[in-house]
Amino acid sequence: MCRCLAKYILFAVNLILTLLGLFLIGFGIFIKIQYNKMLDDVLGIELDQDYAPIFVICIGVIVAIISMFGCCGAIAESRKTLKSYAVFMGILAVCKIAFTIYLFVAMSEVKDSLQRNIEQHFNDPGQNVAFHALEATFKCCGTTGPESYINNNNLAAPTCCEKFNKDPTTTDDANRICSINEAYPVGCTRFIGDLIYNFLRTVAFILIGFIVFELMAMLLALYVAATIPLPVVNPPTVYYSY
Repeated sequence: MCRCLAKYILFAVNLILTLLGLFLIGFGIFIKIQYNKMLDDVLGIELDQDYAPIFVICIGVIVAIISMFGCCGAIAESRKTLKSYAVFMGILAVCKIAFTIYLFVAMSEVKDSLQRNIEQHFNDPGQNVAFHALEATFKCCGTTGPESYINNNNLAAPTCCEKFNKDPTTTDDANRICSINEAYPVGCTRFIGDLIYNFLRTVAFILIGFIVFELMAMLLALYVAATIPLPVVNPPTVYYSY
């Protein structure tokens, strides 16, 4: 009875893992698209951490394939299939644990690198268009806030004001003038840095959820494999001649 229950629990867990693997693939693609859109299209820069979404997509593909393999092994009650599945799942869990630890360690480094790039773009006259596009997109102002423009007659860039962003093509001078008091209060450096930091932390916690499910599936697979009864071998028939 326990083996039968464990078998169906293993099947259900692997079905969930398969769906989560598909979700991870889609999530990785979303990260890749948004990453390129924010850093390349808006800021015009590219960081070395571009491999992270590709890794997430690869993990999703591997999880989906191995989980479907586990579903088949649970239903067929194959000892070899279940044991092989448990080994692969254990290896996958170890890889995820290592990558999750790396994410937690690298979060601050990624955040600092991105903030340095944002500040360089703010101080580079050739990147004004890209930086102002960043202000309009994320509703932030300057690097540290409206005070970044304090030397510009207490006027911030028009993209720092909501009234201008509602109609960027306006020719009304009143809507093109953005005072310090009207500007978005949050600086782009801190806002984007925190956004990326929280985004990576979310990915790390999602991976922790995968790890828990995978370890549970591995233990269930080993239990089901150990409780599968051995096939009964009929003794050879012996014929006696008199």
